[in-house]
Amino acid sequence: MHEEVMSNTHFNLRFDLQSYWHAGSGRSGGALLDAVVHKNAAGLPFLPGRTVKGLLRDAVYRAEQWGHIPPKTTHCFFGSEALEEKRAIFETKAGALGVSDAVLPADITAWLSHSATNPQLRQVLFKQLSASAIDPATGSTKDKSLRTLEVTIPLPLTARLEVLNPASLENRDWGQGRQHWIDCLKPCLRLIRAVGASRSRGLGRVTVTLEEK
Repeated sequence: MHEEVMSNTHFNLRFDLQSYWHAGSGRSGGALLDAVVHKNAAGLPFLPGRTVKGLLRDAVYRAEQWGHIPPKTTHCFFGSEALEEKRAIFETKAGALGVSDAVLPADITAWLSHSATNPQLRQVLFKQLSASAIDPATGSTKDKSLRTLEVTIPLPLTARLEVLNPASLENRDWGQGRQHWIDCLKPCLRLIRAVGASRSRGLGRVTVTLEEK
């Protein structure tokens, strides 16, 4: 089983979004929108690869700190960062795993990206949510606190997970009878409960699963 799994170096990470979500682009949408979402050249939503990697890294790091997976698994999977635990690291090291952007299924992407497709269909993917801050002393809305976000409707997204350095994953003790690095990663995915901004307000609820291609 170990050799069979290691022969596969490409996997799919499926993100099943279950609520509106906001993967911010850092840009505003003029007078009507304070923040718009990431879109590709065809105007379709996606979750950037750096965001996907950050979510995975955070989940694996938490599992590691809680003692559920072996020490240094985070570094093995995703490498070291320039700043860790509030201290600078001058020699970073690449990790064994790489991830792509999380995008819509290929057939939906092809259909919605086609030049003949009505552009209004793409707009159905997006909504606008507005919220204001409440003054706890008066119970009224704070002045100039109205903020409008562009959000994306619940959709399935898929990212590609690739083994870039198989040698660093082989011949390791994955602990507790685990036979493979996948046995370490899969339980960590359950720790990813939401993506994007305003997660504490119910946006971006998600379930993440690993699928063999």
